[in-house]
Amino acid sequence: MSQLKNTLIRVSTAVVALPLYIFLLVTDSFNAIPILIVSLLISLVCLYEFYQISSEQEEGKPFVWLGLGAGVIINLLMYDLAYGKVNNIFSFIHAEDPRVIFAIIVFSIITIFIIQIFTRPLKGGIYSVAVTIFGFIFIVLSFSHIILLKKLDNGVFYLIMVNVAVMMNDTGAYFGGVLFGKHKVGFAVSPNKSWEGYFSGVLVTMISMIILNQVILSNYNVQLFSLPEAAFLGILLSVFGHLGDLAESAVKRDGEIKDSGSIIPGHGGMWDVFDALIFTIPIFYYYIVLLG
Repeated sequence: MSQLKNTLIRVSTAVVALPLYIFLLVTDSFNAIPILIVSLLISLVCLYEFYQISSEQEEGKPFVWLGLGAGVIINLLMYDLAYGKVNNIFSFIHAEDPRVIFAIIVFSIITIFIIQIFTRPLKGGIYSVAVTIFGFIFIVLSFSHIILLKKLDNGVFYLIMVNVAVMMNDTGAYFGGVLFGKHKVGFAVSPNKSWEGYFSGVLVTMISMIILNQVILSNYNVQLFSLPEAAFLGILLSVFGHLGDLAESAVKRDGEIKDSGSIIPGHGGMWDVFDALIFTIPIFYYYIVLLG
């Protein structure tokens, strides 16, 4: 009964939240502010959950508000890099100059060190500083590439593809593990997962990418990828989706918790839901940009 109730809660949450999420991804209304809202909300909540897990350790405590502040600025700069010329915001910044991102990271690091030196004990200082910096680089800088991905030509299609890839990867891995799982992978971070589950996720993601690529071509006359390339991207995104999940699992196991939070009923925390996208979005973006 408990399992059925949890399943109903998960489905109900998805029915309510998924249409809103999709709308915010695809709409270009209001100068594409919705994609900035998506990036801000998801990346900052994920970062906060990461800091909460890290705060349970005895070595030290992350600078939560400094990290979140840096996360806000990184998101705004990513938006400026993508849409600054269009919306004429932050006119004092050269929108094509990536040094603005580096500048924010460097000044954030310096600020965190200064506060650590003058306001906190030396014990645990390295941990506190390192976790704070790692958090907003790993989570916020990575996920905020969703803004850059949206701004590419055919960016809406790319956003749909990477999200579908992640969802189908999770679905394929879950049912593949339940139905066929016999050989445990033996990873300390996720000992109950099976090779059959992982390979099912890869197969389902690959097929989904091929089908979606053809659907976009047939309905919108947009050729995004060749058939072999779509299949390769399915494999690539599946592998990095699994790695994103394992990365979060490693942090949660170190923090001795089951879920990163409870903000999404039936699903756990924001990071529990979007862990794979933190890896797959920048990988997909740079694949497209670097290979044209």
